[in-house]
Amino acid sequence: MTYSLIIPIYNEYRTLPVLLEKLYKLDKKIEIIIVDDGSNDETKNLLINNDDFKIISNKINKGKGKAIKDGVALAKNQNIIIMDGDLEVDIEQIPFLIKKYEKNNADSLVGIRWEKYNKNIKNDLNKFGNYMINKFFNELFKTNFNDVLCCVKIIDTNKFKSLKIKSNGFSVEAEIMAKLVLGGFKIKEVNIDYNRRTSRQGKKLKISDSWAIIWKIINIRFLYKN
Repeated sequence: MTYSLIIPIYNEYRTLPVLLEKLYKLDKKIEIIIVDDGSNDETKNLLINNDDFKIISNKINKGKGKAIKDGVALAKNQNIIIMDGDLEVDIEQIPFLIKKYEKNNADSLVGIRWEKYNKNIKNDLNKFGNYMINKFFNELFKTNFNDVLCCVKIIDTNKFKSLKIKSNGFSVEAEIMAKLVLGGFKIKEVNIDYNRRTSRQGKKLKISDSWAIIWKIINIRFLYKN
């Protein structure tokens, strides 16, 4: 199987040197596409002379979902890997994820950053918010997923394109999962190592984004026609 890795980034100059170093260590057969979504820091300068990877540079910030779609449109290989470039999930896990994907013969592989619930989850607002959205998704779609908002996914390129993703923002993760379920695709979950950043460290997702995510889940559940 062949793979194209799609990495959307926005204002990541602090982590970008480490990210690039890790990308150079990946199998050279993996096509790497970095989508700089309108960064206004030094990110562009770090990428401008990079000829080793395919670089898409947006003049303005269009949103994570749009960046992913732009990357997929450029992808040439059989499968796509979607992963954020903020190093919350280490790029070095990609060979492990590919093995899991190929072994299970699933239509899609999705990461699990944490288990559905533990007694301390209410003490962490981010985890609790993810837990509630995950629970809401499972109730509506009659599923049993652990982490529908995880950024890590592997899926056949043509199958991804068949989903006709509309989201331009952070609701893209929920839309992908919802349409995979409604399309009857086989989804394999796998635990990944995850090190969450704070907003001070560059975390982009805000609590206010949860409303758009919830609305997207409702919209697809009741209005989407495959």
